[in-house]
Amino acid sequence: MRCVLVNGAKLKAEALCAHCGNRVGVNYVREIDTRLIYCDFRCYSIAVETSIRVLGHRTPIINAGTRSA
Repeated sequence: MRCVLVNGAKLKAEALCAHCGNRVGVNYVREIDTRLIYCDFRCYSIAVETSIRVLGHRTPIINAGTRSA
């Protein structure tokens, strides 16, 4: 996952951290792909680690329903 660390930029509307729910100030982290906003890099890294752990437990289905008899 990729992110941008934003310093000193005020958002147009009040925003809450996607991980902890705290109010986002003028310094925050924005994930590039999803455009989610995190209050700091710590929250961002915890959210990424948690999502990787959750997605890592899924077993990919490859060629489901394409078996030949």
